[in-house]
Amino acid sequence: MIQLPPEFDDIRPYYDSEIPAAMERMASDPILTPALRFLDEDIDVNAFRAKLRKIRTIAQFQHEMMVPLCSALVAKTMTRFTSSGAEHIDASYGTLYVSNHRDIVMDAYLHQIVLDQYNKPTCHITFGSNLMEPQFVVDFGMSNKMFRTDRKTSNIRSFLHSSMHLSDYINYVVSHGDSLWIAQRNGRTKDGRDRTETGLVRMLLMNGNDKAQVEALHITPLSISYEWEPCDILKAVERYRTLDGKPYVKAKGEDLQSIITGITQQKGNVHLAFGTPIDVSGFSDPLKREDIAAIATQIDAQVWREYRLWDTNYVAYDLLNGTTRFAGCYDPAVKEQFISKMEHDIAAYPSLDADKLRELFLKIYAGPVYDNPEALK
Repeated sequence: MIQLPPEFDDIRPYYDSEIPAAMERMASDPILTPALRFLDEDIDVNAFRAKLRKIRTIAQFQHEMMVPLCSALVAKTMTRFTSSGAEHIDASYGTLYVSNHRDIVMDAYLHQIVLDQYNKPTCHITFGSNLMEPQFVVDFGMSNKMFRTDRKTSNIRSFLHSSMHLSDYINYVVSHGDSLWIAQRNGRTKDGRDRTETGLVRMLLMNGNDKAQVEALHITPLSISYEWEPCDILKAVERYRTLDGKPYVKAKGEDLQSIITGITQQKGNVHLAFGTPIDVSGFSDPLKREDIAAIATQIDAQVWREYRLWDTNYVAYDLLNGTTRFAGCYDPAVKEQFISKMEHDIAAYPSLDADKLRELFLKIYAGPVYDNPEALK
């Protein structure tokens, strides 16, 4: 990882010099035992702790510890994990990967696994300030090149300052040859519709609103698709509780629960597709408002095109619309499984309107069908 200027010390990941202390804290943390037991009930936890304490660099931690752990997680929670487009990655320059966002942790970590498989350097990853607890999570994240990003605040001055700081960080990292992963929006999509926020694009260009700045970032879309959406019912419930127009207030520990659920939930088939750098040839210089919107549109177009539609997406569309339009695209047994899971999840919330919650649940899975440029022709 590149050495960063001191002004980024408040948000940067750990340096190699800070890894031994982080490994010691993680090895001594009681949370490590249940986490490892989930992956392998017979694992020798003491031996794993001893191995952690020998780690000295980020690269060593990621290659020797994270890749095997994530591979075990893939084997335990996924039917199959595939990727496409990674063979075209050019590691001779830094790249800003802009990804649709379905799971707090797995989206970025599956990207890291693929980079490692293709012998490409892993990248910096956004780490929301709301997720930085407990200490085990902080150490785990910052040892994996995760950098702090502040969530939106009502204080405009503070928000603009943190946005400029983040923009400077991203541009510095990419311009100095490291790559970086960022979500296309603030937080995970809760309605199944992947949309790039134009505010994100404006943030990236706060210190250089021209074509050269866009080209220097090598903005490359990523599209990740899960057969079984991580935290599906939790997302539906969150949307349900905002139907009255009031902001959703998370309970203490809710983010950590979402992290754990997203990691441990069965996901079926999962596919990660690497897009190609966006085309700036038709833009004005300096960029106009419509050029900013066009950047977001290009990202969205690649995400939608590369999104792998699964049986569950087609089932949800037909159930939501009361049709059999896509009956030929899924196995009837999958439909039964989908309905059974959905009704089981909804039954856990007896105080909520089941019909409305069911609609929100179905929209999460049906959303990618609506967005796919070919599906509804």
